[in-house]
Amino acid sequence: MALKDFQRRIDKIALLFERLISKFHRSYLGFVCLFALIGYAFVFLFPALAYISFNFIYEILLDDGAIDWQQALIWFVVLLFSVQLSYRMFVTRPVPAVGFTMPESKIPKIYAMVEALQSHFKRPVIYRIIISANYELDIVKTPRWMLPIWSSNTLVIGLPLLICLSPKQFEYMLARRIGQFSRRHNILTNWLYQLNGIWKQYSYIYAKQKSSESWILKLFYRVYANLYERISVNAARADELNADEYVMELYFHEAVCEMITADALCRWYLEKRFWPAISKASSPEAKALIQPYRKLTTAIRSNLTTAKIAMLNKLVWNEPVERTNRIPSIKLRLDKIGYTAPHLKENKGESAADFYLGASLNGALNLMDKLWYKNNLQKLNKKKMTKKRWVPILKNG
Repeated sequence: MALKDFQRRIDKIALLFERLISKFHRSYLGFVCLFALIGYAFVFLFPALAYISFNFIYEILLDDGAIDWQQALIWFVVLLFSVQLSYRMFVTRPVPAVGFTMPESKIPKIYAMVEALQSHFKRPVIYRIIISANYELDIVKTPRWMLPIWSSNTLVIGLPLLICLSPKQFEYMLARRIGQFSRRHNILTNWLYQLNGIWKQYSYIYAKQKSSESWILKLFYRVYANLYERISVNAARADELNADEYVMELYFHEAVCEMITADALCRWYLEKRFWPAISKASSPEAKALIQPYRKLTTAIRSNLTTAKIAMLNKLVWNEPVERTNRIPSIKLRLDKIGYTAPHLKENKGESAADFYLGASLNGALNLMDKLWYKNNLQKLNKKKMTKKRWVPILKNG
């Protein structure tokens, strides 16, 4: 009972904050901007300390009176420490988004569509396109050095998203994302949205480093990236709502409504039904090797039928949004474009994966299934070892 009461109080406090953020939205965005600048300030901190400590040492040594060697030694330690950390940040480069790079010869239709959308929205420039293992469609900005100002853009397309959506729905999703990053009407919220991914990149690369002086960088970005994600979640949701408005510049409202519904249903189905079922089927007792991505192609067909879409709509419509989820609820997204209920027709044609990947689809499915098995093999082996360790020993008699 005590735990339930505590959870209720947390929920009430969270609801109060949501209402305050909604009422004082500009003040909230100002606060998030100030918090975002902490990350920038930290990048400049150690070069600035190195410069300041060098000047202090220089002034101490040039003093006409007795030299204060103790103070000089303290500033020398600060200088040495600051130079080491500044060098570590200078030589470290953020890691580009992970996935299988797809050249234009493999997916010419996607490249042509990206070029057409860039021509309409004028920006951003896409430097490469990759296929990832997750349900996602995003533009990942990778800073070219440790100050997140100049970046290269990678279009990340999740294979599950291509499998789940129709060709037209994928086209709408792509227009939505490119429009969002064109930042014609959402400069502030998109900047805050981008920084969430950038600070996570910093947290990831410093966590992998083993140098002794990197511990302070690891600690700061681990804490700061998590805090920034939680604090900026409402700004990210606002930017996602802006993205829905961009896509309506090119397509009918009903088509956008279907796209939003399909996106929400597919996300819910994968998270609540498909991947839990795959996890259960890939238990140590399973006799056959699971191929989740190949299985998804048939699972979507059998679960997004006309008979089941209405049931899924009710489930997704009433699903509460997690506090850390950057994607707004389907209710809020549809209300923003003037709809009060989800709408989706069964896709009886080919999927976006069939249409856009063509002959490359079979290879992509094989690669993703092998990657999934490789990543989960260690977990499965641990389950087997644990299972063996706890098997009771039966003695005769």
